[in-house]
Amino acid sequence: MVSLPHDIVLKEKSWIAKLAARKMKAHSVALVLGKTIHLYNISPKDFVKSPSLVRHELKHVEQYKKMGFLTFLVVYLYYSLKYGYYNNPLEIEARAAEVP
Repeated sequence: MVSLPHDIVLKEKSWIAKLAARKMKAHSVALVLGKTIHLYNISPKDFVKSPSLVRHELKHVEQYKKMGFLTFLVVYLYYSLKYGYYNNPLEIEARAAEVP
């Protein structure tokens, strides 16, 4: 189990994550907005039991802190439109963070 920094909020049954799951045709989703990790079809308990998923989402929290909330959203959207989700440089960086 991974412990999260005290300033990170987990939001279970998030409607935002539910929309993302539908769009991505995924069973469950974790996504970050600022310091909040939105979860859909995954409990906070199960989320923290997945070190790679936690590291991935914490990398996005770090990216938000580095870029600022609005800039991150604009850059993330731009990269997603230009490169697609999988090849989005911010996703590539987050996937690289999954492995310690």
